[in-house]
Amino acid sequence: MYKCDLHSTPCFIQDGRHLQLNPSRLQLWAREIINKGTTYDIPPSYPVFDMKSSVFINKNNSATQMQNSQTSNTPTPIFIQLPSQVYQNPTNTHLELPSSSKLPSIGEFLNNLDLKYNCNNIYAKFEDAFLEEEITVNAIKDLTDEQLQKLGMVKIGWQKNIKQAAQQY
Repeated sequence: MYKCDLHSTPCFIQDGRHLQLNPSRLQLWAREIINKGTTYDIPPSYPVFDMKSSVFINKNNSATQMQNSQTSNTPTPIFIQLPSQVYQNPTNTHLELPSSSKLPSIGEFLNNLDLKYNCNNIYAKFEDAFLEEEITVNAIKDLTDEQLQKLGMVKIGWQKNIKQAAQQY
């Protein structure tokens, strides 16, 4: 749909006007599609997609003319929008921790697993083993299956459930 017979690059063609889609424009358009800011058929509303910087092709396709001669002399800026998690203010990073990330005690964590999976003290019985090894909730996700077995968690389901629940910490 965006293949252009006149240019070596893909073009967005609208009303006989060709806007060449260079790599930076394609990247920006793709990012906006992913972020649900536009669609495949409608270019984003950034200045680099302004049709004033496009080229008009006459019906014979033998001549091209610029609608606005000033735009040909003005360099087109390239805007690349990064997701907000890429650039964070390092001085405020410690203040942005959500309250839900408060680390529960091992006992609270294991009791919550028993409630979640409707178990009768299956997970809570491992509290002493975790305390003996001084394992905190945030360290559980890094434990190997062998280490969990050493703590008494011999069933694969128990291991998977506890690791999955610990991922949020």
